Amino acid sequence: MKAVILQENGGIEKLIYTTEHPVPQIKANEVLVNIKATTINRADLVIRNGYPGLSLKFPHILGGDISGVVAKTGSDVKDFKEGDRVVVWSIVSEAPDEWARKGKAGQSPSWQYFGMHRQGSYAEYTPVPESSLIKLPDNVSFEEAACLPVAGLTAYHAVMTVGDLNKGDTMFIWGGTSGVGTIAIQLAKARGAEVFATAGFEHKLKHLEQMGVDHIYNHRNGESIDDKVLEETKGHGIDVIVDYVGPEAFPKNFKMVKKGGKILFCGILTGREAMVSLHQTYLRHISLLGMYLGEKRELEELVKLIASGNVKPHIGETLELKDAAKAHQLMAEGKVIGKIVLRV
Repeated sequence: MKAVILQENGGIEKLIYTTEHPVPQIKANEVLVNIKATTINRADLVIRNGYPGLSLKFPHILGGDISGVVAKTGSDVKDFKEGDRVVVWSIVSEAPDEWARKGKAGQSPSWQYFGMHRQGSYAEYTPVPESSLIKLPDNVSFEEAACLPVAGLTAYHAVMTVGDLNKGDTMFIWGGTSGVGTIAIQLAKARGAEVFATAGFEHKLKHLEQMGVDHIYNHRNGESIDDKVLEETKGHGIDVIVDYVGPEAFPKNFKMVKKGGKILFCGILTGREAMVSLHQTYLRHISLLGMYLGEKRELEELVKLIASGNVKPHIGETLELKDAAKAHQLMAEGKVIGKIVLRV
């Protein structure tokens, strides 16, 4: 089968395209998905380079976004059949533990992520447990569906669940034209929130304006974004800040967040550690909340929103699977708006 494999960690030159990778076998509780589209995520670049403490079994296949068609079913599979269009929750979590009982299976210590703990989506076929499958409506394309399991679900989890944004609230997001940002902004606006967002290139700033973002900032020109935000909120600050930048943005986040507000962390682009004032945190009643992805039921709800036309993923670039290295380079350059899709 077609696949892009890693034989070792390193740069984009380590992504090897082949048409002769063996088709994987499935277990009784799994289906074999014929992947039609996937996308590039920041996590793919991090895993490719080598994530501290993560040991991959080579050859490894990256990719957490899976949309496609069921090609084969295991003997224990009940609710899916060959030919079904599907999108896949990027997490495998089947342990009957306390997290599952609380409806938070995605936070179970036993969780596995496609493209990290399991073979991923840069391939023609991959095995998927039935518990991670979601049926895909006919009016949602495979390319659109591939934008949802990682970036889309992260945005949904941040805005709708952890952030719990409501009408009249304020939301700030760094890099609003990212895959996460373009979905999060649509969800926040639909909830009646006032949106503050940044971008670093002129074409991206214009895109934020077209999306109806209320307050737009260029994070590359050296302006004091935190001061401007405080000025425009009359000193009150922001209810919910969505941050995947990490330590470089943290002091600004801490300054901008409203008393009683939330800072949501879902990425580490600029490092893994940051200094925090415990005194100011409790004095201002600030919630510092880590999060990743979301639960399967949230992805199901997001798929329904896409099918209804109320939210639309933005696809900035579409390439073929063999061009995965180019796609990684485009992601690293940061000029593409929304998602970079690979057709399989």
